[in-house]
Amino acid sequence: MSVLIRTYFKNVCLPIIFIGLTSPVLAGSDLTEEDILGEIPVVMAATRLPQSITDTPVAITVIDRQMIEASGFIEIPDLLRLVPGFQVGLSWRDHHTAVTYHGQSDGLPRRMQVLIDGKVAVGSLFGIVDWDRLGIVIDDINRIEVVRGPAGVAYGSNAFIGAINIVTNEPFLNPGWRISATAGSEETGLMSAQYSEIGEYFDYRASVSYFHTDGFDGVNDETITRSGRFQGHYQIKPNINLDFQFGHSEGPWGRGGSGLLVDAKGEKEATEKYGNFRLTTSTSPGNEWFFQLGLHKTEEDDQYRIGLLSNLLGVTPAQVPVVLPGQQDQEIVGSFFDYTTHQLDAEFQQLLQWGTSHRAVWGVGYRKDMVKGIATIGKRGWDVMETYRAYGSLEYHLSDRILLNIGTIFEDNDMAKGKFSPRVGINFTLLDGHVFRFSVAQSWRQPFLAEQSHDVSVRLNDDSVLEQIQIAPVTLKHEKLRSYEVGYVGHWRKKQLSVEVKAYREEFTNEIEYVLDPFYPEALSAFNPGSILDVNGGATDIVGVETGVKWQLNRQSHLWLSYSFSEVDQHCQAFGVRCAHENDATPRHTASLLLSRDFERGWQASLGYYYLDEMAWVLWNGDVKSYDRVDMRIAKTINFGSSDLKVELIGQNLGGDYHEFSQNNVFETRTFVRATLQFH
Repeated sequence: MSVLIRTYFKNVCLPIIFIGLTSPVLAGSDLTEEDILGEIPVVMAATRLPQSITDTPVAITVIDRQMIEASGFIEIPDLLRLVPGFQVGLSWRDHHTAVTYHGQSDGLPRRMQVLIDGKVAVGSLFGIVDWDRLGIVIDDINRIEVVRGPAGVAYGSNAFIGAINIVTNEPFLNPGWRISATAGSEETGLMSAQYSEIGEYFDYRASVSYFHTDGFDGVNDETITRSGRFQGHYQIKPNINLDFQFGHSEGPWGRGGSGLLVDAKGEKEATEKYGNFRLTTSTSPGNEWFFQLGLHKTEEDDQYRIGLLSNLLGVTPAQVPVVLPGQQDQEIVGSFFDYTTHQLDAEFQQLLQWGTSHRAVWGVGYRKDMVKGIATIGKRGWDVMETYRAYGSLEYHLSDRILLNIGTIFEDNDMAKGKFSPRVGINFTLLDGHVFRFSVAQSWRQPFLAEQSHDVSVRLNDDSVLEQIQIAPVTLKHEKLRSYEVGYVGHWRKKQLSVEVKAYREEFTNEIEYVLDPFYPEALSAFNPGSILDVNGGATDIVGVETGVKWQLNRQSHLWLSYSFSEVDQHCQAFGVRCAHENDATPRHTASLLLSRDFERGWQASLGYYYLDEMAWVLWNGDVKSYDRVDMRIAKTINFGSSDLKVELIGQNLGGDYHEFSQNNVFETRTFVRATLQFH
């Protein structure tokens, strides 16, 4: 956004909007106690115990349905722009989106757990999330719980720097048919249909969706996604429930591609299939156990033909063995992500409560990851990793004002030695509604299967390696994180205003980083001299402050604010790719502001402001300058007897262009129209 537009927005628009929204409060509000007396959100993601956000040992942000609608966002990962300290990089390659906390990532963000109604959404390959293929759309989401800090004590090494728990709508929230359609810039189209049924013992919700976008201009990231999902809740007995979900997503993706022979542009096919089943038994209030089984399969077809070896060398087929001893003229095969994965995740968990002062949760789990793909791990057969975990957390009220949280997890697999990840937190309630918390945690992240077996090469059609692009040459060790957090949560005016502040220090050691070895031995170095190695050795220290504000200005108006400041000291090995960039991988400042106003008679309007400081997205991309953007949404709801029609006009980045994730990704002003019809 140009300096002129930015100055006009900050100095003129915001004061006018703020005065307009707050004038009823300043002049004597007609708020009732029911309007402003809302419960403090109860979350599960921090410790696996149901807790209010004032009792959690770590900072947590809840994106509720009201925020989701006010944002006007079309794609799910964009919602995390509302969370302090988060960065979203749209389209790092074939429309994959990189979502990170405190930076510290490349195009393969693999240090954060993502769950959908308890189902693990993180893949087996690199531990990343394919946001396009989750099987849900924004309209399906009830709320998102975001743990801002190490959550490994609850979910294992996947949750190294945080956890995201996506909770979808229960069938009883919108029974009957619900149909939504979105169309707009970049040939974007999103259509979804859901049907919910409520029975005496069985509730279910079935949904299908279709998504298309051309992505960024001039970038090979066109996307088509077709998804279907079914979730059900069956009450076997008054105290026994079975919850399940299964789904399927598929479609072609523009595979990105640099346009070079080794990384041609084109299209790939991808498919996701999953199922998750949870049996829950309640023995008494606060005491229950569940057994959960999840299955997940992913396939990506990303192989292309480069040409004959003789053409590359500029010789006749008969001369190839002379130029490259032992080689015959063959076709050269290229690919970056051509693989199949299977994942099985089983878990048993029990909640225990003794009186009003003691609560605990414990559990055990088993996960089996299987990967095969000559393009990614250098093997045609299956590579297998089995992981075992045991965890427990205790919540203990030392007094009416002091709460102690203690937890740990032990995680072990057949590729890395087992480690304990503990956390201790203590919360002090100085005044009702005002809580200070202190916590310290030590976390370990086990490398994912593909990190351990990474082998991306240019190969001949007999699978022999012609040139090594990226490889993990030795067995990788755990990454380590020690974190310290001091926090405050406060509520004023009967919870009309909520403020959360977090000051922290994070010490990352033994990080897995990419190091360029220009002398790595290869048969040929026609495309890339040397190779990129995946090795341990990086270190990063981050200190900072972040805050989130939720303010119900009056009955019709709401404000949400987030801000994060980070000071980074990162260390790389010689030829480390991360330190080759001008900027740090963690931005110094990030911020968001969302304002929403209900004008009654079915009219609503909202305004969003988002800022991201300069940073580097490591590998596949590079340095990007700071940007800010303004989004706007206007909505009208019309009642037709037993049906409601909501029509929304959405504008994104109402200002100058900016680059997102890569210099190739120019985000221009985009506009969309969305219509949602609910049959009651």
